[in-house]
Amino acid sequence: MSPHTVLPAALLAVGLSTASTASPSGPQDRRAPFTAEVVKEGLPIEVELSGTFVAENKDEIRLEPKTYRGDLIITWLLPEGSEVKQGDRLVEFDPSSLERSLEDAENELADKQVALDKAKADLAAFEIERETTLTQYRRELEMEQNELAKAKEQAVLELSDKQQSITDAENSLADARVDFEQLTQLYQERELHTATENILIAREKRRVANLERSLAKTKSEVEIWKKYDHQKPILEKDLEVLKKDSELKQSQIKLGADRGEKQAEVTKAQRALDKAAREIDELEGDQAALRVVSPRDGIIFYGTIGGDFYSDVVVFGIGTQQREMQVGGRVRTHQILMTVASMDQLSVKTRVLENDIQHMQPGLPITIRPDAFPSLSIPGHITKVDQIASRTGFMSEVREFTVRGDYEGVFKQLRSGMNCRVTVHADTVPDAVQVPVLAVFHEGGEFYCLVKEASATKRRPVKLGATNGTMVEISEGVRPGELVTLWNPNEQ
Repeated sequence: MSPHTVLPAALLAVGLSTASTASPSGPQDRRAPFTAEVVKEGLPIEVELSGTFVAENKDEIRLEPKTYRGDLIITWLLPEGSEVKQGDRLVEFDPSSLERSLEDAENELADKQVALDKAKADLAAFEIERETTLTQYRRELEMEQNELAKAKEQAVLELSDKQQSITDAENSLADARVDFEQLTQLYQERELHTATENILIAREKRRVANLERSLAKTKSEVEIWKKYDHQKPILEKDLEVLKKDSELKQSQIKLGADRGEKQAEVTKAQRALDKAAREIDELEGDQAALRVVSPRDGIIFYGTIGGDFYSDVVVFGIGTQQREMQVGGRVRTHQILMTVASMDQLSVKTRVLENDIQHMQPGLPITIRPDAFPSLSIPGHITKVDQIASRTGFMSEVREFTVRGDYEGVFKQLRSGMNCRVTVHADTVPDAVQVPVLAVFHEGGEFYCLVKEASATKRRPVKLGATNGTMVEISEGVRPGELVTLWNPNEQ
């Protein structure tokens, strides 16, 4: 088949339905068969589709409160089908439920303010207590540091005293030695050898020996003192300083953590208060939104006027929901209540089987014929061809593509959702050998025509090319000028 080859499902159905009434030698009819001549001329490729007018310029009206949750009761409503201008009132709702929510929110705000004031007061009291505690620890540390300095100065003085005692002992020993030497020299010069002399010299000698022992003992005691006792008070005071410094740092850490908790409580209370305030602002905004006005000029439809096709349309006013769109009706938030659509400029949307999608491309001319106005023929063009196919039904394997089209001009009698026929003028196959689609039969996986030859009608296999639904191109099997038999829908 050529790139234009598309055999509609209807043609296959026709061929299959006639296979039992046609034989290789011709149809078994009880009346004269219809015939048509094989011609060779340009074959316009036209695809006939079912479509729907769709309002592109539309706004769906729904209540989308930021805070309020619950149903709303309609107190005033504009009738469906009304024409409105931008800013016209569409619907109003009973504010009593929202006012109760607003009152609860205001009470909640007052509670949050009390909680915040308490958290701030707790933080302020803690700050005073914290500063008092840290001041106490700093003063205790300062006192210990002073005691340490005092111990160091006392150690210096005590060391000086010890050193002075050694010096004094050394001086006393030196004086005793001098006295002993002078006494000995004096007795030698006078050549005195009396008992008194011996006693005095022996006494001085013993005094020198005693002073030597005393000096040695003092030095030994000073060395022991320097080794074990000199730094002891300093080390003890230094340890007390370290303990007080550690207590101060631990207190700073603990009080810092406690302070963070108190500040976090204040922050948390402040956020809760801000949230409650925002909720009031949002509820007040929700309250103002209970009077809904039109965002554009247009016509009112209750619910949504839906998607591309009738099967996609979800209409609000069906069954029990129809009773909701009236004064006293109860509606839900976030549901589509109504649609304000402009009818001045509609577009056309249709679906194309995958066998015909090869003929669809933006810019191709189309002819639109509304079902409600058969005499009205509107020229237009394709604006968009979807690239992804969808199933025709949940369990169906048949695929379809959405095709959209536009037209110029304003037709006041047209409304969104009206059905129409759309003819797509796709292409023309030049010099195509062609026959009516009713001249092609199908049996056993083979297409064939019944061709009149002299006085007989013979079955002749054919190869099909492009088709426009009425005529089909025959690339092999028949020649221009031959006559072919058509399927007779009146055959039994």
